[in-house]
Amino acid sequence: MIDTTLAKRYAKALVEIGLEKNTLDKYGADLSAFAELIDSSRDLREVLISPVFTKDDKKKIADDVLSKISADQMVVNFVNVLIDRKRIDQLQGINLAFAAKVDEIRGITRGEVVSAEPLSDEEMNQVTEALSGLSGKKVQLKAKVDDFLIGGLYAKVGDMVFDGTIRTQLNQLKESLKG
Repeated sequence: MIDTTLAKRYAKALVEIGLEKNTLDKYGADLSAFAELIDSSRDLREVLISPVFTKDDKKKIADDVLSKISADQMVVNFVNVLIDRKRIDQLQGINLAFAAKVDEIRGITRGEVVSAEPLSDEEMNQVTEALSGLSGKKVQLKAKVDDFLIGGLYAKVGDMVFDGTIRTQLNQLKESLKG
């Protein structure tokens, strides 16, 4: 189970070092790649979390994996600290907290746009610009296609939801005709 308070504390420490050394992007990429490897490899995850293996064994394995992805030495040290403190099981949460903190620093908010058909690059840019204007932050969107939508699109950015689907418009028209 991920302890978000703990994850935020560790992420904040790595972000502060990254800011100081101007290496936030590299740290984020390395941390994300390592977290992805752990997530996709049950064996690696089991070795790093299992109490059967010594800290030195875990560090050796983590160092080998991190060297294969050309991770920065600071990220290697960071992972070793997590192993020493028996917090390596919190890596996924730390990775998410790290990305969220970097986005906060850069004034970026992430969102998702769901449409009935794939959006062109131009349409995606228009939606992104419109949502950036409404939220007052730089918006980065992930696009999804939902075959169940009749038409239009649905966007969620932070706590804001924008529903421009045909289904919603038809329901609003139905309600206005009742009243």
